[in-house]
Amino acid sequence: MSVGKITRRIKEKHKLRVAVKEAMDTLPTAVCYFTPAGTVKLCNAAINVLFRKITQSDLQSFAELKEALEGCDRTTGIIREENVFLFPDGKAWQYFENEVIIADGKVYTEAVFNDVTELYEKRQELKRQSRELKKMYQELKSLSENVQEAAREQEILNMKSRLHDQMNMGVAAIRQILRQNTTSEENAAAITQFRHAIQVLQEENAYPQDDVTEFIRDAAVSGIQVKIEGNLPETAETLHLLLPVMREACVNAARHANATMLYVAVVQSPDFVTLRMTNDGKQPQEEITPRGGLVDLGKVIAEAGGRLEFRSQPVFTLTVTLPVCEQKTKQEVSV
Repeated sequence: MSVGKITRRIKEKHKLRVAVKEAMDTLPTAVCYFTPAGTVKLCNAAINVLFRKITQSDLQSFAELKEALEGCDRTTGIIREENVFLFPDGKAWQYFENEVIIADGKVYTEAVFNDVTELYEKRQELKRQSRELKKMYQELKSLSENVQEAAREQEILNMKSRLHDQMNMGVAAIRQILRQNTTSEENAAAITQFRHAIQVLQEENAYPQDDVTEFIRDAAVSGIQVKIEGNLPETAETLHLLLPVMREACVNAARHANATMLYVAVVQSPDFVTLRMTNDGKQPQEEITPRGGLVDLGKVIAEAGGRLEFRSQPVFTLTVTLPVCEQKTKQEVSV
């Protein structure tokens, strides 16, 4: 082969190398290829810039690159999060490496940095939004618990209001006895009602922390005797969910069915408790559509992982099923 041909081939190879280098320098990624011995074979300008930001020197070998990346957190202002490197200028670069096998079987190492700044910022924004959503969820959960407690207290207040209404009726009956002639049976009934209301008021503070006993006393004032078969759960959180349902069943039994008895059957398993409530009042002639308090209680029960079910025929039945909480209450009620 003549010297001219050799010279032309060298020039062509040089032009090819220059063209490849220029093409690599236009890439948005930073890339470098290392020989099997670990020395730099080919790299673009971007990776040289990044390496100088890390070490203030030029990249010479694969070992230098690995050492520099390992020491980022300790020696530079660059923050490493797994394979993502955060530079002081705000840029985020994701690093990965591959093995490249060429035609003669030699194995080269490809080191690549991808600019993931926009993706990283979006991921950080999603994390921030996730934290805010978790905070909002906790606030909503707390608010929901407060609403449930307020609803429970409102039911207690309603029961006590009915108690005081009966007191007023008793006083009015006594006043009527004093003003005009009435039969002995009417007199006895009025006095009995008055004495019963007085007795309940005197017992008002006897069991201030016993919600179940207080519910039974309030129901009695409303003219409803509560009979509970089985053991109620011993967890305060579960009781606070069940009691409003029992109070609503009691109120509806007195208001719509003219009942005198509320029957509550309790069935417990290791994970769930089920209450089935019926009464001795007049049974509905057609299917009942839940509304008002029962609808709201159904939503609360559903949020707690349970369910509220209604059946109108052949006997009206209100059934509530709840998962049993682990935290036990200090109160124990025997009925």
